[in-house]
Amino acid sequence: MIARGKFVRGNPARTTSHLTGHLKYLEYRSREIDETREDRYIFTKDDDHVERKDAQRDIMEHTSGSVHYHKIMLSPASDEPVEDWQQWTREVMRDLEETQGKDLHWYAVHHDNTEHPHVHVVLAGAGEDHVTGEMEPVKLYQGDYEHLRESGREYSEHGFYHQLEEDLQELDRQDTVVRDHVELPQERDTFSLLEEPGDFYDH
Repeated sequence: MIARGKFVRGNPARTTSHLTGHLKYLEYRSREIDETREDRYIFTKDDDHVERKDAQRDIMEHTSGSVHYHKIMLSPASDEPVEDWQQWTREVMRDLEETQGKDLHWYAVHHDNTEHPHVHVVLAGAGEDHVTGEMEPVKLYQGDYEHLRESGREYSEHGFYHQLEEDLQELDRQDTVVRDHVELPQERDTFSLLEEPGDFYDH
C-alpha cells in the first residue's frame, strides 16, 4: 500500500485556482477504454457524486492558517485487491478521522487508467474537533501516512488473497504427497481385468 501526499497553502486566490484545476484534472484525466464518466465522479464519505464547485467551496471554507488543503494518493499493492473503491476509501478515511479526532472534509476520485489503480483524495486543512466542536487545523505527519497504509491493507482483500494462496499451496503439497506415494502397476498386472487365461483368443 502506497500512501503519500503534500499540503497546499499560500495566497487564497491562487490556492483556490489551483484547487479548481486539480479537481478538474482528477475528473477528466484520460480514461481507459473501459472507464466511464461515472467512474470519475467526485465522491465523499456521504455521497457518491459531488459537483466540483461544491467540493471546492467546502474545502476552501475549511482551511487553516498553516494548511489550505492536502493532496493525498492511496494506491493498494498488487496483493491488496479492492472490490469497492468508494467503500474502501471511506473506511480508510474514517480511520483517519478517528486518529485525528476531527470531522474531516474530504473529496476523492478513483483512477483506473494506470498499471496501479489508485484514489486521489483532497482533504481540507481544518476540521471540527470531536470534543469541542471547534475548527482545528488538520496536519498530517509520517505516522498518519503509516496509519493510512495500515488501514488500506486492512480494508482490502489482502487477508482473503493470502488465505487463498495458502490454500492453493496446501492443495498442491497434498497432490505432490499423493503422487510420491502412489504405486505404479507392475507389468504382470497389465491384463488384470481378464479373469481366466482362457479368455485369450487362440490364433
